[in-house]
Amino acid sequence: MIDIEALLIIPLSFTGFVLKGIATFGPGIIMVPVGALIFGARDMVLLSGCLDLISNISLFKPQRSYLRNPFWLGMMVSMTCGACLGAMVLSILPTAYFDLIFGMLLVPVGLWTIFSGNKNTQQHSQSYPQSISGNDIMVSFLSGCMSGLSGITAPILAWYFNRRYNKQIFRDIMIPLLLASAISRVLIYTYSGALTAEILPLLLLALPGLILGLWLGNQLFLKISQRWLSIIIGSLVSLSGTKLLFK
Repeated sequence: MIDIEALLIIPLSFTGFVLKGIATFGPGIIMVPVGALIFGARDMVLLSGCLDLISNISLFKPQRSYLRNPFWLGMMVSMTCGACLGAMVLSILPTAYFDLIFGMLLVPVGLWTIFSGNKNTQQHSQSYPQSISGNDIMVSFLSGCMSGLSGITAPILAWYFNRRYNKQIFRDIMIPLLLASAISRVLIYTYSGALTAEILPLLLLALPGLILGLWLGNQLFLKISQRWLSIIIGSLVSLSGTKLLFK
């Protein structure tokens, strides 16, 4: 028999994946802190990783030659290096220091994106990147470090690419990177023994919310302007920073 309380995961996952459908990230920002109050922080972190993997697979466009493009290869390599460094540093120094630093970085960046970023949408690139720049490597490395230290990957990437590309290219850039991150997280959870069959009932209950939320989020993504996308992304980036500051 299903616990009535467990059914709360359906509206929670729906809300998180509406945001995912619009902004390409955001479920963990909503689901983990709220769901932790009901289901426990450990189960919500594991569940969020599994749902991220499923949602990124569903949004991924395999027809693009990602593995032959120096941009995506370079981004993934630099993110992985950053994540490894972050994980190593985390084993030596307390995580609270890094949560404070990243929180102080993300809150003003998010607010800037909301109130002043991307007013001139004509400056956005209409073509996909074919090579990787030094700034790309720096941002992806920083994002990897944040992932290794705080478990947060997407906000700094979203801020960076939303400034440079139109919304469709922005999404097509973000999804492969977030998919690679999600695969890594789930593999680590599985290898460490943290991910067990105990999470399966909650995962199955969350799937209807994921499916409906992604569908609605995708519909909204097609209709909103680039400016409104920036406002939503900025709000999520600021919320990520606030979450770290009060973690």
